[in-house]
Amino acid sequence: MVAAGVAVAAHAATPDVQAAPLSPAAEGVSLAEPTAPGSAVYTVALTSDATGHSWSGTEKISFANPGHAPISEFWIRLWGNGVTGCVGSPPERISALIGGRIAETTENCTAYRIVLDTALAPGARGEISFGLAIDVPVRQDRFGVNGVDTYLGNALAVLAVKDENGWELPPYVAFGESYYSLTADYDVTLDHPAALQVPSSGTVVGETPVGDRIVTHITAAKVRDFSWSAGAFNHDHMVTASGVTVDAYWPNSESDSRCRELMRYAADALESYGVRFGAYPYPRFTIVFDEFGSAFDGMEYPNYVLASAHAGAVAHEVAHQWWFALVGDDQYRHPWLDEAFAEYSAERFQGGVTPAHGCDWIAADERMDVGMDVFERAGDPLYHDAVYHEGTCMLYDLEDTIGRDAMNRLLHGLVDRYAYGVMRPQDVRALAAEVSGKDLSAFWARWRNAGD
Repeated sequence: MVAAGVAVAAHAATPDVQAAPLSPAAEGVSLAEPTAPGSAVYTVALTSDATGHSWSGTEKISFANPGHAPISEFWIRLWGNGVTGCVGSPPERISALIGGRIAETTENCTAYRIVLDTALAPGARGEISFGLAIDVPVRQDRFGVNGVDTYLGNALAVLAVKDENGWELPPYVAFGESYYSLTADYDVTLDHPAALQVPSSGTVVGETPVGDRIVTHITAAKVRDFSWSAGAFNHDHMVTASGVTVDAYWPNSESDSRCRELMRYAADALESYGVRFGAYPYPRFTIVFDEFGSAFDGMEYPNYVLASAHAGAVAHEVAHQWWFALVGDDQYRHPWLDEAFAEYSAERFQGGVTPAHGCDWIAADERMDVGMDVFERAGDPLYHDAVYHEGTCMLYDLEDTIGRDAMNRLLHGLVDRYAYGVMRPQDVRALAAEVSGKDLSAFWARWRNAGD
């Protein structure tokens, strides 16, 4: 996510020479989840009203038991309820649950504990299905109706993660992210008015006209979530040199020429990051340009981002396709992992050789290695200074400390080892020491980033 007013300096794009990749470890990372479902497949069929503001239909979640003990219960997240909570009729509601029952809700109706009708044996697959109703609130937000256009960020129910810390059930935060999910496959059908476009994660595999409506069929493999928009957008597309289709959408309030220019800029960023970090592995990338006021300048989702129409937001959100979407992290517990890497990547892509802002801590007790729980108490300014500003400064300093080649090996190595999986702070520190051959403990301590 890029907060409003947080942007990198604009320079000419200067792709890096690709570093030789390290030998990849096993895909992803081993999570402590003997009683948590995995290998999920989401099958969704939703129909919108005439405006695209309300959707209803069904969602089915199929999953495996990868552990050695039966699974009898787990948690799902409905993040769309994060702002309004359980008061009245929440924006997102599930009903007619088949395969289990709702035993408990918490965190303002964003976390639901599901007890299965029949425990799932080790190695077996099971599923639940339910009705899903979504009424998107009117607000400038990643989940909101912005003018007449509708943004459905994190709108589908997703499995919560159980790791070495137990079930991760953080509260929703408005000025950052709480999201943490494992990669899964999505098969989504959206029935909507023909006058509305539905840019989304994944790839459109079919469009069927039905009277004055269109049924759009979309699939997305090995992604952490599925999000979409609905509006009478303008649209253009291009194909990058490596064969990725870049789809750009924007409302009439945005400049056609500017959005097309930024579409090409996003394509250049995909190519440049692909050289430095490892190739973008998906066939499609979608970007929706709009203005979100003081809410944010951009928001990342797998294969799909929202962005204000300026280069800094675009460069940052495209970088999130590696740092968060491909290489996952717990955004609530370790917010610096994806945001600092995305901001540093964007500045370097735009030709920056030094940070675009000052590198002085704004508070004596400010730290980078704390979670959103601390930043919520401390306030938004400390979050952005520590995670975006100091985080970017730290990564520039790391590059100076270990050298350009070792930094490239670190970035490429993180993608090699943790693509489709989850990266943790200790993984970054261990690989930085490995590629550089240096003891970097004093470096991390100096940057107030030694915690796990």
